[in-house]
Amino acid sequence: MTRENLQTIGQPEIKVEKIAPENPIIYKAVVSILPKVTLGEWRKISIKRQTTQATDEDVNKTLEQLQNMNVQEKIVDRAAKKDDKAEINFEVLIDKAVVEGGKNTKYPLVIGEERMIPGFENQIIGLKAKDKKEFELKFPEKYFQKNLANKLATFKVEVLNVYERQLPKLDDTFAKNLGFENLEKLKKQLKDNINKDKEAKEKQRLENQAIDEIIKVSTIGDIPENLISNEVHKMIHELEHSITQQGMDMAGYLKSLNKTHEDLHKDFRPQALQRIKAALIIRQLAKEEKIKAEEKEIADEIKKQTEIYKDSKEVLQNIQHPGYRDHLANVLTNQKVIKLITDNIVK
Repeated sequence: MTRENLQTIGQPEIKVEKIAPENPIIYKAVVSILPKVTLGEWRKISIKRQTTQATDEDVNKTLEQLQNMNVQEKIVDRAAKKDDKAEINFEVLIDKAVVEGGKNTKYPLVIGEERMIPGFENQIIGLKAKDKKEFELKFPEKYFQKNLANKLATFKVEVLNVYERQLPKLDDTFAKNLGFENLEKLKKQLKDNINKDKEAKEKQRLENQAIDEIIKVSTIGDIPENLISNEVHKMIHELEHSITQQGMDMAGYLKSLNKTHEDLHKDFRPQALQRIKAALIIRQLAKEEKIKAEEKEIADEIKKQTEIYKDSKEVLQNIQHPGYRDHLANVLTNQKVIKLITDNIVK
C-alpha cells in the first residue's frame, strides 16, 4: 500500500468524538486537500499582442481634460445654455415617492457632459437662477441601478445659479502654467504618458488572457469550498477598501446597487474560482519548471523597498516581519512564472 503525499490548505476542522476520564481524547480532524493540477499543452497556445500606440485623439482628449481642470467660472444672470454649469437642487420620484438616494442639493451640472440620464440636461437649458421645473423621463433599460432601470420617473429641479465657463486657450502660455516650455513639449509628455499607460494595461491583459487560456487546456481537481469562501471574503475586503478610498461606505454602495452582502458573495464566486485556478496553475508551473526566487533576489528586493520606504516606520516594520520574506519570495516566483508564460505564448 502506497501513501500519497497530500498537501493540505487552511486550518483543520477539529471534531471531538470522545472524552472520557483517564482515556485519550478521540477526535477527527477534517482537512482540505490542495486540488491536483494537470497542465495541458500550454506552449502551443498563441496570443496576439495589440497595438498600444497613443493617437492624436488620445492626446486631444487629455488636453481637454486639463482645460476643464483649469476652467474659469463666473455667475451670470441669464438662462443656462450648453457648456454652462448649473448649480441645482433636484429630486427623483417614482409613484410620487422620492427614490432612495434620489435627492441632491447644490449639484454641479455641466450641460453637455451627459453625466445624467438622456434628456435631463436638455431640460435645464433655458432655465435661470431661482427657476423651478418638473418633468418626466424614463431611466435607460440597462441603468446600473436595476431598481430604476426602464422606470418612468418625475424630476423636480430648482436652479440655484448659472455659471459661464471659460476654458483656457490651448497655447504655449497654457503649457507654461503647467510647467512645460511650450505646447509641443506638453503634448509630447502626454503622448509618452498615454503610451506607458496603454502598455501597462496591455501587459496586464496579455497576462490575464494567457493564464485563462492555460486554465482551459488544463485539468484541475475539485476546489474545497472553504478555499472559495476565503477568496470571496478577500475580494469583498478589497472592494470595501477601494470604496473607502473613494470617500464612500460599503452600506451606501450596496444600497446604490440594490444588493446585499449575500448578493456580493454570489456575484464574486465565479471570479473567485477563476482567481484560485490561476494561482493553482502558476504554482504548478513553478513546480514543473523548477522556478523559484533566489535568496539574493529576495534580499535585493527587501533592500530596495527599505530604501524607498525609509521614512515610513509602519511600512518598515512590515518589511522586517519574518513572514514578509515568504510573501516576497512567492511574489517574485509568480512574476518569473508569468514571464515564462508570456515569453512563450504571446506573439
